[in-house]
Order: sequence, then C-alpha cells, then structure tokens
Amino acid sequence: MPWNDNSKNGGQGPWGSGGGGQGPWGQPPRGGGDGSGGQQPPPDLEDLIRQLQRGLGGVFGGGRGGGGGRGGKGGGFALLVLLALGLLAWIGTSGWYIVEAQEVGVVRRLGQYDRQDRAGFHLKLPTPFERADKVPVERVQTEEIGFQTLRGGATQDAPGESLMLTGDENIVDIDFTVIWRVNNAEEYLFFIRDPDLAVKAVAESAMREVVGGRNLEPIITTERTEVEEEARRLMQDMLDSYNAGIFVRQVNLRQAGPPQEVIAAFRDVVNAQQDAEAAVNQATAYQNDIVPRARGAAARIVQEAEAYRARVVAAAEGEAARFNLIYDEYRAAPEVTRRRMYLETLETVLGSSDKILIDGKSTGGVVPYLPLNELSPNRRTSGTAAGGQ
Repeated sequence: MPWNDNSKNGGQGPWGSGGGGQGPWGQPPRGGGDGSGGQQPPPDLEDLIRQLQRGLGGVFGGGRGGGGGRGGKGGGFALLVLLALGLLAWIGTSGWYIVEAQEVGVVRRLGQYDRQDRAGFHLKLPTPFERADKVPVERVQTEEIGFQTLRGGATQDAPGESLMLTGDENIVDIDFTVIWRVNNAEEYLFFIRDPDLAVKAVAESAMREVVGGRNLEPIITTERTEVEEEARRLMQDMLDSYNAGIFVRQVNLRQAGPPQEVIAAFRDVVNAQQDAEAAVNQATAYQNDIVPRARGAAARIVQEAEAYRARVVAAAEGEAARFNLIYDEYRAAPEVTRRRMYLETLETVLGSSDKILIDGKSTGGVVPYLPLNELSPNRRTSGTAAGGQ
C-alpha cells in the first residue's frame, strides 16, 4: 500500500513518523528543514493549535522570550480579531428581533420576565442573557372539540370527546368549536405549559358540566344559544382561575343530537311526542269549542228559568191582588158580586162551546130535520179539518 513505502524514514509508521523527524502528514516540523531546501508546505492543525496557545500566552503575559516572542504577538492579534468577529457575529445574530403586527414580544432576562415590546424592530441582550418570545395576542384561534377538520375540508369525528351524558340520563353527541385569543402574554407564557391542550380540556369539561344539568330535548332544540353562552362563561371562569391569559370570545355548537346507534329509536320517541302533542292540541280545540257552547246553553236555561219564575210569580201576585179586590167588592155588595161572578163563569164556560138558541114562542117548535151542525161555524170548521185528515 502507499503508506508502506517507508524506506526513507526508517520504516516507522504509516505516515513516516519515525527517525526521519517528519510530521503526521509527511511534512518536516517547524523550525527545521529536511535538508532539501524546498518550499515549506502549509501548517497543519497541530501547528495552528500551538500558535493559538502561544498567542494566548502572549496576550495574557504567559509568552516566552527568544525567537517565539514575535510569533506570540502575531498569534495574539489574530486571536483578538477572531474574538472580535465572533462577538460581532454573536450580537448580530441574537441581539435583535422583529415583532409582527399581530404579535407582542416578551423578553426574559436570565429566565425571568423583564418587559414586553410591541410591533417593530427591537434590540436585546444576546442569547443566553435575554430571550424573546413572540406571542400572537391579536390572532383569533379556533379549537375543535368532538371533530377534527382534515385537509381538503373533510371532518373526522372524535367520539371520545363528543359523547356526553345529559341530566335526564340520555347520551348526546355534541360537536362544537371554541374561538379564543390571548389577552395577557405574560400569563400565557408562564402559567400554562400547552395553551391549546388547556383550552381543549377546559372546553370539554365545561360543556360536560353544562349538558349534565339539562335535559336532552331542550339541548338539541330550543336551548342551544343558552348552552353556548353558559359554556363560554364557565370556560372563562376556569381559565381565569388558572391565570391562563386567554379570552374566550365564543362557543359555537356545530351539531347536537343523539348518537348514530340510537338515532332510529330517538326518532320514534320524537314522533310519539309529536303525536301526543297533536292529540293534546286536538283535545284542547274540542274543549275550546264544546265548553263555551255548554256554558251558553246553561246560561240560556238559567235565564229561561228566571223568566218563568218571574212570570209565575207575577201571575200569582196578580191573581192574589184580583182575589183581594173581588173579596173587597164581595164584602161591600155580596149579591151583586155573586151574580157577576156567576155570569162571568158562564161566559167563560160557554164561550168556547157551540150553542144554538131557539125561541119556542116565536117559531112554534124546532124542525126535527134542521141540520144544526151545519149552522154552527165552529162545527163546520172542525168537521172540514177532520175530513181533510
């Protein structure tokens, strides 16, 4: 192999580091030649390290006299240049930062909160003395509970988050979104470790508490707005107690209904409830129709009875008054009154009967064949009516 040709250096090692006095890459060591008078090769890594060591010794008073003094001063100057360039690079890369329009910069000095910077260009001490974190305080963020929006707009259900137990011991499947933003950058950075996870956990806990205090039907029909507002208020109280620095703007119910496994039975229950409501409405309509008519008929009967009573009482009072008047007349003139009562009674009795008066003195008797029934108008009328029937 190439490095096995060691005839010139006494056969010492693969790089010829034996009695020839050459370096590890075959060049002669500094301060001495190989006797050939040729051009010096570039210095190796070990030479550079030794030069840096001598330069540091010269800068800090550790240099040696003799011929190495000049080399020490040159190495020290180069080291100072390198250090200055490194310091400038360090400051230039970590001594400033830019805050965007919707963000605020939170600066930590030696790990402790120091200040906040608004949008723009800002200077700071280089890392690790100061670190800057940019918090999106104006950006509205959304957290999805019960589902997950995939690429392309498709959604994927998360039953472990959406299935909840209502107050009437029914299971409801609720998907909802939470819209929130940061309102305190210091608390947002230092009081919670994972803001997204905290918002998701608090939202799920709050919604379960709200749903657990209500019945199923109002949740999915008439009380959706109340459920959203109560869950938002409860979430805000919980996050404030954690000093999370988060403001919950809105909670939106995406869908609320029974699970797919029981939706058929739930529809049957809903249909039965609708039928029951229809029957109740029909009975109410019948009641509204029949009760007023019955009340009207009852009022009419009462009024007729009152009228009959008034008529009978008035007639009785009139008869009593008439009797009293006749009695007074009878006491004053008994014979005349008795005669008058007799004639009035005959008038009443004979006034409704058929009568034929025959004067026997003037006619000489009654002809036996005289049609008496035809001579009476009442008889004639009654006979005609009987014949017609």
